[in-house]
Amino acid sequence: MPKNQSLLFRFLLFFAGAGIVLLAFFLFRGAREELEEKHIFMWVSIGIMYLVFFLPFFFSVIKVGNFSEKIPSLSMIWSGIVFYVIASTVVIILLLTVPQLTVRMSIVIQSILLFLFSIVIYFSYFASSKIASVAAEESGKQRYTNELKPKAQSLLLSVNQLPAEYEKAQNTLKQALEDIRYIYPVNGNAGSDLELRIMQSLNIVSELCGDISDGANTASLEKQAEKLLMLVKERKLLRN
Repeated sequence: MPKNQSLLFRFLLFFAGAGIVLLAFFLFRGAREELEEKHIFMWVSIGIMYLVFFLPFFFSVIKVGNFSEKIPSLSMIWSGIVFYVIASTVVIILLLTVPQLTVRMSIVIQSILLFLFSIVIYFSYFASSKIASVAAEESGKQRYTNELKPKAQSLLLSVNQLPAEYEKAQNTLKQALEDIRYIYPVNGNAGSDLELRIMQSLNIVSELCGDISDGANTASLEKQAEKLLMLVKERKLLRN
């Protein structure tokens, strides 16, 4: 559903529900000119509960993205809403049935419930931000790692087709390309820096292998193969 249509549908739902609440209020009030304090408290509480229930529909603290990243925050928010609605309903019932419970006491209790719900919203936002931060960090760590392995596999086809006189460089490159398969993401910038240098070295080797197929001078291939192997071994030493 397009964004504008989704927003319109949410507003229609909100006003439809608000209309039902108002209808119930006027039917309950009937011909009475004034309501008792406890009944005023009841309807104000019902209105607040309704607003709290619709809060995530309009002011979601969760960014649209990977759905798995949204589950913890969504669970916290809706758990808080359910808790607040149930607790607020219990307060209303007790106010109407227990003479010892006054309206002032009920207001204090409702204020505490709203405060606790605000804390839940805050921690939901914190959880969502933390999850997004971790996801971005993991994505950053895997940026070059995910590019290296397909690049290495593609280059291996060219390396296998090198002429016999390049056997030494070929063996060195095969070892380096095989070791790239066992590179895994690590924390910190050191891993990304080395992976970038490995990617650059792979591009150079790829160009050199192309020059060989065209019969050009390839004296630097063996030197570049040794450099690539050294970079790969250095990267494999990094651990979390």
